[in-house]
Amino acid sequence: MNRYFKIVFLILSILPISSFGQNGIKEKIDSLKYVENMPYICEGFTKCGDELFWNVVKLKEKGIPYLIEKLNDSTETKAGVVLFGGNHSVADIAYVALEEIIQGIPTFELLGTEFDQDGCGYCEYWNFLRKDYQNRLNFKLAVKQWYNKNKKDLVWISSNEFSSCDCSGKHPNEGHYEIKKK
Repeated sequence: MNRYFKIVFLILSILPISSFGQNGIKEKIDSLKYVENMPYICEGFTKCGDELFWNVVKLKEKGIPYLIEKLNDSTETKAGVVLFGGNHSVADIAYVALEEIIQGIPTFELLGTEFDQDGCGYCEYWNFLRKDYQNRLNFKLAVKQWYNKNKKDLVWISSNEFSSCDCSGKHPNEGHYEIKKK
């Protein structure tokens, strides 16, 4: 059954967003629960991560509010977390998509914890969010407040730089947003 829904979402994601409006955006964001592979270390974009993930990233600024709303969705996916174990939740995938759209989000500042608190580096992200659901709710609120405060200062940077992985090739957005330097 899961495979059927994934195929349906892939077909829907090929159709222009304008034919669906906001419902089409929401459907693409909702498809994150079917992601099975997250981008990690890849050569060439076409083999790097699940197409459902990249279709959400391609929404750019239109998807940002919907992605933020998913940041407390602890539904587990089939996408494994490389190096740290377990699987990504929908919230984790939504945050990675946000990081591909907006580079420079201060993750650990918004989490309210240190990057290397227990000597494990980025695993603190996973440990902190998995420890208590309230941490997810607080993180969602912090990201939402950060975005609302900074969205007027976001500028588009043309680039093929990937934020969340060591992928090479052409970025599907051919760029990302950053806070403009003052």
